[in-house]
Amino acid sequence: MRGPYPVELPETFVTGRDDRWCGRFRLRFPQVSPWPDQHRTFTQVRAGWRSLVEETLSVLTAEVPGQVWPVHLLNQGVHGRGWEFDLGPPEADYLCWEMLSDVCYIDIRNLHRLIELLAPAVEDAHFFVYSMGDGLDRWVDEVRICDGHSSLARWNVLGEAWADFPTLCTELADSRAGDETLGRFVTLLSDR
Repeated sequence: MRGPYPVELPETFVTGRDDRWCGRFRLRFPQVSPWPDQHRTFTQVRAGWRSLVEETLSVLTAEVPGQVWPVHLLNQGVHGRGWEFDLGPPEADYLCWEMLSDVCYIDIRNLHRLIELLAPAVEDAHFFVYSMGDGLDRWVDEVRICDGHSSLARWNVLGEAWADFPTLCTELADSRAGDETLGRFVTLLSDR
């Protein structure tokens, strides 16, 4: 088995370049509930926590300028119709995790750091992010947010990314039979 290995979170956002972490990432977030489509998903912001999310996203853009981030703070009443989601009452706030384009050039450690900082503000979630990029960035990260804390684990893909993903899917499926979130993720990867 190629993992899971715990992911050590950086204490600050990363501005340098390390090819093990920075590359062509195809980010998918299809496992968080609610689960409207495979290109984006939503985590509900806890009531009263919107200001922390706004502050965190503001710090993020100041510390790592010029970076496009696959997360948006949206309100059901204000954004629901235009963004085509209907998940709760008009006052509900959500973080929309989105694959902004075919590829997203970011240091994935910064996404890990962002998840850690936002975890206290969102409801519990469990999802996977994978990269089938070029070079050293072939992996699957499992993210869990529970009671305001995040944890991350990584499976590394050996060999050629496209050819080796079915083997990884089989290993993942065999590792935790009965895990519905993992099952949806493996099904998604197997269909590709």
